Amino acid sequence: MTVTEFQSWVTIVGGVIAAGGVLIASFKALTEWRRATQQREEELKQRQREFRHKQATFARELIREVFSDPKARAGLKMLDWLSAEYIDDDGSTHRIRREDLQPALRTCDLSFTGAHKFIRTRFEALYDYLEQIEQLIGLEVINFEDIETAFRYYMVRALRPQIRHFDFLDYYDYPRAKWFLLRFEGKEKKPEEPTS
Repeated sequence: MTVTEFQSWVTIVGGVIAAGGVLIASFKALTEWRRATQQREEELKQRQREFRHKQATFARELIREVFSDPKARAGLKMLDWLSAEYIDDDGSTHRIRREDLQPALRTCDLSFTGAHKFIRTRFEALYDYLEQIEQLIGLEVINFEDIETAFRYYMVRALRPQIRHFDFLDYYDYPRAKWFLLRFEGKEKKPEEPTS
């Protein structure tokens, strides 16, 4: 073997070793990239689970807030009971029957009895909460599924034709509360989204 042949062999062997090193380095880099990608996916899934948990927790707190507010709670109770006694903020007592709700929620001839005023303020408090809830659903801060069960019973009763909540909601500008109620009609298509 001559020096030239030896140099040729060294060059060939060196090239093979360099190519092998490049292949090994490429394989190692690809493996690391896959591992990092998988780790990022797992971290993203974990963050999504944490966010979903926070959504459910916030929805539960919101439900608790609505049901613990005496005015909103009275509005919900009026949707359920045929007749019940309620104590007003000033200590006066009102016997509210279901048939008193529609006259109290009318949008014309705005002369009201004390009982009618009581009913209106209770439903206004409830509608204010429903406005907020629908806004939070629209912003995806909470999921409708997390609050649906707590409100379904009452909202289905609010949709009864004897009490025209939609007239009140339209007249006094509660578009999101109306939208929230319509979720319980079982329609496939959502109503037009209210403007901000």
